[in-house]
Amino acid sequence: MAGKVRHLLHARGRYSARLAVPEALRGIVGKRELLQALGADRVAALRKLPSAVAEMQAILDAARARAKEGEASRAPARRGRPLTAQQMARQHYLAQIELDQEIRETDERASLNFIDDIRVADLKRAIKGAATNAELESLVGLILAKFRLHGHTEITPASPEFRKTAMDLAIAEHEALAVSAARDDGDLAAATTSPLLMAEQPLAPVSVSPRILGPLSAKPVSEIVPLMMAEKKAQAATAYEYGVAVRMFEEHLGESRPVYTITRRDVLSYKAALMDTPANYTKRFPDATLPEAIRRNKARAIPFPTLNATTINDKWLARIQSIFKWCVNNDVLPDNPAGGVKVDQIAGTAAPRVPFTPGDLAKIFAPPLFENGASLGERQWATLIALHTGFRASEIGQLRLDSVRHERGVLAFAVEEQVKTRGSVRLTPVHSTLIRLGIECHIAALRAAGETHLFPDWYRKATALPKSGADRARNIPYSQVLPRWFNRTYLPSVGINDDRKVFHSFRHTLKTALSRAGVPRSISDDITGHDDQTAGGKYVHETSIEAMRDALEMIRLDGFTL
Repeated sequence: MAGKVRHLLHARGRYSARLAVPEALRGIVGKRELLQALGADRVAALRKLPSAVAEMQAILDAARARAKEGEASRAPARRGRPLTAQQMARQHYLAQIELDQEIRETDERASLNFIDDIRVADLKRAIKGAATNAELESLVGLILAKFRLHGHTEITPASPEFRKTAMDLAIAEHEALAVSAARDDGDLAAATTSPLLMAEQPLAPVSVSPRILGPLSAKPVSEIVPLMMAEKKAQAATAYEYGVAVRMFEEHLGESRPVYTITRRDVLSYKAALMDTPANYTKRFPDATLPEAIRRNKARAIPFPTLNATTINDKWLARIQSIFKWCVNNDVLPDNPAGGVKVDQIAGTAAPRVPFTPGDLAKIFAPPLFENGASLGERQWATLIALHTGFRASEIGQLRLDSVRHERGVLAFAVEEQVKTRGSVRLTPVHSTLIRLGIECHIAALRAAGETHLFPDWYRKATALPKSGADRARNIPYSQVLPRWFNRTYLPSVGINDDRKVFHSFRHTLKTALSRAGVPRSISDDITGHDDQTAGGKYVHETSIEAMRDALEMIRLDGFTL
């Protein structure tokens, strides 16, 4: 049985040279021990062992020199000139060729062929890019450490450049072994033909991309958006939606890249991916990234519907375009790579929301939801208020009892919680139909029961829904409670199966009724909470409550006979 050889390690059928790093030098070397693979053949390993130990001792000697110079263990000063990966590969190749020649001239055993076929195979895998980073470190980590300790590089196995550098060093090691094997066969003039090793290249100057205009240019989009939102003083709902847009975009890219590296080709590729993205993919494929959700959806026997062109253009691409536009305006980028990118669609093919027809209203406000003489509950009052105010779902669901009050003798709803735009904060008169149906008595009963909101069950369910982001606005989940029941269950039950008709169609219905009644656009906008987009709109702050009441009383809702 062979005796134990100092510094020789045998594990899993392979031999390695091992040298422990003194504790005082571990901070400089960055390891507790140094290892160098010697192959599977014991005789060959014993022949290589002395030179391997000598190389590792040289590394320790360099570390001791640095320790004596008082250099910081975590950031040793640079001693040698910086070398590129190609220059390090060439230096290593030349050193190995010189070592091979020296052995042949001084050691009679050099005539024996001790080429490690397994190591050669491992190096070939590394050159092809098939080796993992851990395997690369095992193959050439010691070589790189030697260059690092001599101040030629700062690359470590944790550096982004490690893989490319390690593959270049693997080429150098493989070529040196190939030349040694050719010499064993008698070709004493053998030399490498690898372009990487043929001639040393001068150190290339560091080029700066013309798209880098400042420090923010190197930030990823996910770090740019919070600055944009802070400047705009955006509401939580807007900040959340932009955060989702960035998450989707970076999931498609596969990484969080500096903003200056993002090109128009990246955005066009993202547009193509959005066209294949299943609607509500985070719910249908929980924990899946956008590319994974696309793959899993295509693998289904019946794929889920994908995002429509309007959603892609007006929501996801529009937000990315706005981000890059902000970057251009703030000298972060010289151009907008998303400018003008959109999904082309034939006009009229989209399915916009439309008002309810008189026939629809006759079906909605009829049994079984509205029985003659039956008391009205949350579902009934919600549909009645939506029809007679045009409120958004979040505005109805958040209504407090104290938000129904008299203003100059007119009973009105005060929309004053989480709102979509500045024009959404408003007073809207209570239509006489709602008063006739007993809304004041309903509010009194809720107060007596200790409730604080007009729709307590809806409010509690919406605010209890799990949030997927810390800044997610509270009003987002309101459409996931009562309107979801209305759209998915109630409308089909009464024979309304038009995808364009949903709970939000009540808003379109009222807006249409106000227009047909001859109500001026400015008063209609004040009632429904639309911002006045005219040049003088910002100077007109509100319409009188009496004028809005009179306008609402002018509407005629054909089909509504409750």
